[in-house]
Amino acid sequence: MNSSTFSKPIVYALYVNGAILLAILITLLGRVRTGVETAAAQAVPDQPSIAGGNGVFVMPCQLHPEVWGCYLLDTQRQTLAVYEYRAGEKALVLSAARNFRFDLDLKNYNTFPAWYDIEKAVEDAAKNQRSNESQLPSLNPPPRDSNP
Repeated sequence: MNSSTFSKPIVYALYVNGAILLAILITLLGRVRTGVETAAAQAVPDQPSIAGGNGVFVMPCQLHPEVWGCYLLDTQRQTLAVYEYRAGEKALVLSAARNFRFDLDLKNYNTFPAWYDIEKAVEDAAKNQRSNESQLPSLNPPPRDSNP
C-alpha cells in the first residue's frame, strides 16, 4: 500500500472539518442581535449580587458542629447580626448583633504579638542581614597576571 491511499481520507476529513469550522464562524459573526437579546444583555448589571445588595449581605454559616445560621451585614449602618436556625422549633433566632463603626477605629485590640513587637523583630532582622552582608567575603575574582 502506498502513502497516497492513507492520506486521501485524512485530507478529505481535514477539508470537511475546516468547512464546518468556517460555517460556525460565519454563523456566529452573521448573527444580528434582536431587541430582546439587547435588552437582556443590558439588564445583567442591574441584577443583585449573590449574597445581597444595597449594602445588606446575608452569608450562611456553621456556628457549631450541629448548628447552622447566617450572618447579616449592613454596610450602610455598619452593623453585623448573627442568626441561629433552630431546626426543632423551625425558627431563626437572633444570637448577636453589634455596631462595628467604632471597632474599626481600634488599631491593636486583643492581638498577639503586638504591632511594636513585630516592628522590632523586622528591624532586628534587617539589621542582622546588613551585618551579615558586611561580613561576607568579597565576590570579586582575584586579579589576573598581566603576563601573556
